[in-house]
Amino acid sequence: MTEVEAAVRQLGKAIQADPRYQAYWKAKTDNDADTELQENIQAFNLKKMSYQHETKKLEENRNPEKLEKLEQEIQALYLQIMENPNMQAFDTAKQAMNMMMQEVDTILSLCANGEDPDRCHPDLTNCTGNCSSCGGCH
Repeated sequence: MTEVEAAVRQLGKAIQADPRYQAYWKAKTDNDADTELQENIQAFNLKKMSYQHETKKLEENRNPEKLEKLEQEIQALYLQIMENPNMQAFDTAKQAMNMMMQEVDTILSLCANGEDPDRCHPDLTNCTGNCSSCGGCH
């Protein structure tokens, strides 16, 4: 095992010991165990597939009433999913986890570009979370 691989494995252990990871993992587990939430997610996905199937039909074969009904059902399911306390906890924990991982990634990138590992600091205040719009974290 190389020194870099050993350091990355240590980083993995540190990430898993972090409270943000632990909150994320608990929220994910709670989500997976929430039968009602999982059924709503499955119904949402099936409705989206039906909607996509209907929109791919030639315009003269589309059923506008069916599309409107599907849109309403999709919106209602989405709201029901997002109002679920387990989903809200998961969403909050996932955002914190994503920020931590973005910080880690930015620090690693800065170091790979020659920055001092002890002094480089990711400035994520202007970060949109979408790397395609990024001009760099300097």
